[in-house]
Amino acid sequence: MRALWILVLASCTHDLVTFDQLEVRTTRDLDILYVFDSSSDRGSYDKMASQLGVLQTRLADGDGRLPSLHVGVVTTDLGTSARLDAFPGPPVGHCAGDGDAGKLVTFQAGLPDGGFLEDLRGPGGTRIRNFGSGDLGLELGLLTNPAPGIASSGCEFEQPLEAMRRALDPDTNPGFIRPGALLSIVFLTTEDDCSLARGALIDPSLGPPLSFRCTEQGVICDPDDPRRPGMHTNCRPREGSPFLVDVSEYRSFLEKFKPDPRDVTVSAVAGPRSSFEVQDLGIPVLAPSCQGPGGSATPAVRIGALVDSFGGALVDGCAQDDAYQQITAPIVSQQRSCFPNLRQSDGDNCTVTEVAGGATTELARCADGAPAPCWSTYIDAAACPGGDHVGIAVKRGTTIAPAGSRIQATCFAR
Repeated sequence: MRALWILVLASCTHDLVTFDQLEVRTTRDLDILYVFDSSSDRGSYDKMASQLGVLQTRLADGDGRLPSLHVGVVTTDLGTSARLDAFPGPPVGHCAGDGDAGKLVTFQAGLPDGGFLEDLRGPGGTRIRNFGSGDLGLELGLLTNPAPGIASSGCEFEQPLEAMRRALDPDTNPGFIRPGALLSIVFLTTEDDCSLARGALIDPSLGPPLSFRCTEQGVICDPDDPRRPGMHTNCRPREGSPFLVDVSEYRSFLEKFKPDPRDVTVSAVAGPRSSFEVQDLGIPVLAPSCQGPGGSATPAVRIGALVDSFGGALVDGCAQDDAYQQITAPIVSQQRSCFPNLRQSDGDNCTVTEVAGGATTELARCADGAPAPCWSTYIDAAACPGGDHVGIAVKRGTTIAPAGSRIQATCFAR
């Protein structure tokens, strides 16, 4: 008996989904929010900047064109402000007031203060951009890896999770987040999250305001004594701290941010969680969990837990190997259409038709030299984890799908 899979694609999209297993997906715009550690101990992201071509290539995998993009950056510097305090506390080190307050920053990119990169699909394959250079890779590099001294004087008590929440408030950054777009959040930091519920945690009257206070209040491991020297295991976010905001609050916030929580992905370039060691240097100090070209980083337990909840990647912040390959995988999977049960050997045994205005047109395979629109299958284990990892995509080229069109693919297994 021949097995049959029928997939339907909503208008203007290459997304095809199995009718009895996955929901129909439409073409998705993409908003990317980078949360950038601006403290003096931040690492180098030179290696990631050299991979920006991978980012652009992967995002264009589906139909050969980048989606309509919004890209913004916010820093981890929220000063001495805390969620439950009416006013910021007194200055501590480089921490003062509300810091950057969750507002978008531009560093060296050619954008006005509080702006974001806009690179949209235009008619006939053109791009509509709000940056003069016309070079998306260049502008992304200036945003995500600014020159030394440009972004290294921020607060030493990094609050990436709270900075993310404030940045996504439309009153803070109007126009940045689009209701129908996919949202990708990428943390770039060498330290774990220290999002303050109460600013008393960093009060210098309690002694030297060192970042280990964040570790004590934000993480719980085995053994449960956070000051005990040596290796600790089974580390996870501490819930119910009077000084730090629970990670579960940010998880709930993001789950409700979009009608479908799968429209949100969270990734991080940070310290691995595989090594959690407390050292006694007269005072307890959390040892780095990695060393490499990107510098050193301490284990990102709280950030990693949020990444886990949204199917993203936790990239080693010191090595940064294949960083954008890992970061884009969950994004691409949302723009992909997968046949979970189709064998690779049957990948070309499909009929693909476009229905528009009451007319049905069969599309040819791109492999046969057909002009766009045409279709092809692909093999991608990251984007299509099931079965033989077979997906199908429609290449539009410079054409635009007719209004109200849909694409149907019927594939047979021998």
